[in-house]
Amino acid sequence: MPPCPREALMRPARPAAPPGQPLPSTVFSTRHLPGEARFDAWRQGIAVVFDVAPLATGAPLNHFQAQVEATHLGQLLLGDLRFDAQRFARSRPRAAHDGLDHYLVQWYRSGGFAGQYGDEGDELRVGSGDVVVFDMARTQNTVAQGSHVLSLIVPRALGDAALGGPAAASLHGAVLRADSVFGGLLADHLAALQRRLPAIAQHQAEDVVRATTQMLAACLRPSQRTLAQAQAEVQAVTLGRIQRHIGRSLGAPLTPEVLCRAFGISRHRLYQLFEPLGGVARYVQQRRLQRAFELLSSCAHRHLRVAQVAARLGFASEAHFSRAFRSAFGRAPSEVRAMAEAARAQGLPPQPLAADAAVEYADWLVAL
Repeated sequence: MPPCPREALMRPARPAAPPGQPLPSTVFSTRHLPGEARFDAWRQGIAVVFDVAPLATGAPLNHFQAQVEATHLGQLLLGDLRFDAQRFARSRPRAAHDGLDHYLVQWYRSGGFAGQYGDEGDELRVGSGDVVVFDMARTQNTVAQGSHVLSLIVPRALGDAALGGPAAASLHGAVLRADSVFGGLLADHLAALQRRLPAIAQHQAEDVVRATTQMLAACLRPSQRTLAQAQAEVQAVTLGRIQRHIGRSLGAPLTPEVLCRAFGISRHRLYQLFEPLGGVARYVQQRRLQRAFELLSSCAHRHLRVAQVAARLGFASEAHFSRAFRSAFGRAPSEVRAMAEAARAQGLPPQPLAADAAVEYADWLVAL
């Protein structure tokens, strides 16, 4: 369960960067090394954090693969790791003498591990989707499957400040399960952070670190104070989860009651989240109309009648769908289909979506 290669963890402090300079990052991969050298290279690269070993003594390692993409956010390190099955260990002497004084937060996007942690050798099992926290000043010994992991390294002082005091005693080996509310929120935040890394400049890193540590505190130590501090980030993550659900379920019932039940929130909370987008009902209709435009313009769906498109996207009737479509795009559904057919006949690209209420633009604004 390594967080990052040696060169990422030990990168020296950097001078203040001018606005717009991207975050420093590094990539370690065994892909282009000869088979017999891959595991040794990985062992050396990760030795600053973990002792690693094959699952079995003498096991062939010619096909072993590992890769880490690490990004430095000034006060945090984020690593995207993919590695084959192996053993990871931090012994008591090592933890006492190697100087690492950090929390390691890991979201197992796939794979997992089983093993022991702490002085008492407590058993621990982590599966796909779970988030686990380790105190790097304490021991662990685990057997990992081939896994894809997003790892966040948090200096102790920063973590304790966010969590409201020393937290090592209770956080080492703490697991937020994939199906829990706070596990899902923290995993979504880490995924969003990774997606946005290319767009984050160094001068913005401090704000990103603050939002991330507030989210960690809200999920790992939920309290009135930590939840209040992370309210904006929690709202953004919750809104994003509901938006993705809507996008995947356009043909299903998407009433406020259905959404509230699916996400365990009140109607008032749902309305608050979607108020900047013009309301939840308007948002759902916009997404359905946008998808309808795409279907009517698509050669692959030219066999669908307008009534079938309307039914597939959850509209009560073809008449209702046609009125809403014309209001949004200024053209009837049949006209959009005819224009797409004419454009294809002339070898032209289809007309782009041009509604002034296009939902994607609103999504971008909310996500800023």
